[in-house]
Amino acid sequence: MIPRTKVNYNFSDILRSFFLSNRRHNYRNELCTALKNFLSIHNVLLTPSGRSGLYYILKAIDRPKVLIPAYTCKAVGEAAALAGKEIIYVEVSNDNFNMSPAELEQHLSPNTIVIATHQFGFPCDIKNIIRLAKKRNAIVVEDAAASLGTCVDGQLTGTFGEAAFFSFDSSKLISVPLKGGFLTAKDPDLYNRICRCYASEIKKMPWTHKIKILIMGSILVAIENPTLYRFFHTLRFGLTNTFTAENAVFEQHLNDYYLYDFTEWQSYIANSQVKKIKYIIKKRQELFSLLRKALMNNPDFILPPEDILQEWACIRFPVRMKGDKMAYYKKAVQRGVDFAFSFTYISSPKNFKISHNLADSVLDLPYYLKLKKDDIVFISNALNDITEE
Repeated sequence: MIPRTKVNYNFSDILRSFFLSNRRHNYRNELCTALKNFLSIHNVLLTPSGRSGLYYILKAIDRPKVLIPAYTCKAVGEAAALAGKEIIYVEVSNDNFNMSPAELEQHLSPNTIVIATHQFGFPCDIKNIIRLAKKRNAIVVEDAAASLGTCVDGQLTGTFGEAAFFSFDSSKLISVPLKGGFLTAKDPDLYNRICRCYASEIKKMPWTHKIKILIMGSILVAIENPTLYRFFHTLRFGLTNTFTAENAVFEQHLNDYYLYDFTEWQSYIANSQVKKIKYIIKKRQELFSLLRKALMNNPDFILPPEDILQEWACIRFPVRMKGDKMAYYKKAVQRGVDFAFSFTYISSPKNFKISHNLADSVLDLPYYLKLKKDDIVFISNALNDITEE
């Protein structure tokens, strides 16, 4: 079976990480320098996760309301709630999964922080969003968790807003065991406030937690084997009659994804990937184009937007099913193709119809750096077989 996702790291990275300590190495500084150079920015703070980056940004900004897309990862709303903010949902566009500037404008005020999400790596209309926000004296924070490497007219996402946060989750452009990320802020005063908030709450990662997540990372690498993945899928999803660990319930207290500082050993794993980030982006763009070409004549679903200018570094290949999403998923699994699920359960009210239609219809095809051309042929053949039936 072709897995729904594969991480960028391998067993040798994990083995080396067992013996790395925070005292004897300097990988954190190396990683920060590499990220600063890539993004051409001055202020970078490594964080336990993407959501924690947003949490600490919001804690440092004294504005009560946060505008977030109605179709997005629950972690965005969760971080805003934990930071004590009032959440206002904004409807998204049906074309690119992102917040609609037309829907956004009516909610803008000096009391608001806009979370401008580049969903799945597809860029939102960031220039227009910033223009509208400036008119109403609102602040724009970019959710670049899934868009590291994506550009808009040659400028990298995460460099437009007043601040931004990025993720090193297992499905992202850069991946570490098991979470990680970083944040940026243009204004030195804002960055210093964020750093003070961070220092007041962050803790060193216990060695027991390190062992736990390295074991979990090892499992993710092991189940890249098709036979092992089939066994894992049967145990995790088949026998339990579930398909995703997602839910729409916010955590009520800060958990490990917010509290444990990003370590030297995680920086080691991330740094080796950042050094070849241009290759990773190019390879993903090639795979994205191959998937679109292989599936463009399939009538069962709507393909994601085309990257005409080759400026995107997408981390998902989301298709919108025209029929029964779960029935199609089960047929694909029988043929050896697993799908990922992005935001099937969203926290926005039901009156956000476009967002809930997306939640009900979106499936993510296998799409990652380790995907091979033969895998794409296998995927397209399997899905075309379903169509022929």
